[in-house]
Amino acid sequence: MLIKKILNNNVVLTETEQHKEVVAMGSGIAYKKRCGDDIPEDKIDKIYTLSQKDTWEKFKTLLTDISMEYMEVSTAIIELAEAELKKKLNESIYISLTDHIHMAVSRFREGNFIRNMMIWEIQRFYPEEYAVSEKARVLINEKFSLELPIDEAGFIALHIIDAQMENDQPLADDITQLIQEITNIVRYTCSMEYDIESLQYYRFITHLKFFAKRMFTEEKTICDIDEEMEGIVQKKYALAHRCVGKIAEFLQQKYQYELNRDEKFYLMIHIAKVSRKN
Repeated sequence: MLIKKILNNNVVLTETEQHKEVVAMGSGIAYKKRCGDDIPEDKIDKIYTLSQKDTWEKFKTLLTDISMEYMEVSTAIIELAEAELKKKLNESIYISLTDHIHMAVSRFREGNFIRNMMIWEIQRFYPEEYAVSEKARVLINEKFSLELPIDEAGFIALHIIDAQMENDQPLADDITQLIQEITNIVRYTCSMEYDIESLQYYRFITHLKFFAKRMFTEEKTICDIDEEMEGIVQKKYALAHRCVGKIAEFLQQKYQYELNRDEKFYLMIHIAKVSRKN
């Protein structure tokens, strides 16, 4: 394999005998090398190739900016997720997850980390993805000698969940449409406009994405909301409660889907926060 382009000392762009462009990675693989030089096979640790052109270009750019160890741990996590979940993840996760790990490690080393306010929902509604992400957190901590908190497992789980949905375009389209329908109901019922830059909006949309995926894939959830707590929240967030009623009616009429108590409760909480009204 001949070097077409040197991305850094450990990563080169080359091509196979079938003239397919690939990225070859290995410790010091490009040291004292030039374009056109041959790469000894025993120097290659990993070969990458992605089928989506746009993703492939972004992937190559990313590899010029980060060290090989981030791609190594990201690849290990992706392979672990695909094996344990028995699902093929969208290629875009090689970019999003690798970049996320790089940023998470950098933030932690600077003494900063971001709280994941949806960690409980992720654990509850996506236990399998979260279990994989907990193993991923351990891999990252061992690789970089860190103590990343459980919040990080939640963020990794989000990347895995997104990659599952992106690999199913019809499902992704259905989810996008449903999110638009629900956000419109909320906007009109609560007489509001969204602050799309706010954290509350991000959490709301993420929650809707989770909900929509469960609805369309018919994933079951266990209802264990305390009735007394439910009643208190309904009174406190009367407008949000009324809005959830309209959403429930809409889902029943268009999709023949009946919201359970858990789904109503969490929708109500998110709507109350994003609308900032009681």
